[in-house]
Amino acid sequence: MVIGYLKNSPGKGLFFPKSSHIQLLGFTNADWAGCVDTRRSITGLCFFLGSSLISWRTKKQSTMSRSYSEAEYRALSAAACEMQWLIYLLKDLKIHNTKLPVLYCNNRSGLHIAANPVFHERTKHLEIDCHFVRDRVQDGTMKLLPFSSAE
Repeated sequence: MVIGYLKNSPGKGLFFPKSSHIQLLGFTNADWAGCVDTRRSITGLCFFLGSSLISWRTKKQSTMSRSYSEAEYRALSAAACEMQWLIYLLKDLKIHNTKLPVLYCNNRSGLHIAANPVFHERTKHLEIDCHFVRDRVQDGTMKLLPFSSAE
């Protein structure tokens, strides 16, 4: 994260342009069954504050995903948790967002699962992740958009 980078890189820094908007933007993706040894999916996510990259991560998912949509939704849930933490951090640092944070996802079925209040038998195993992401969208903490809407 930013603080770790600054601590371990004295004399270096991060550039935050003055003209940049204070808006938190997140991008998430998954590589379904991407690990050649375990066939577990790999989550990738990154976050920008305005035009400056402030957080990024790739991590092998802890459970096996049986579909591309499931892998993407698990990545979306991990990104929603990270976004929530960043929102709290910015609030503690007295940095006020002028716009609603946005999380971009490139999977239409993941976006549909987040927006659909009805659980089906095929999404029952994603219920906890579904509730977390859906609750953040419904309480106005963040907005979900497909990559095609990225500006």
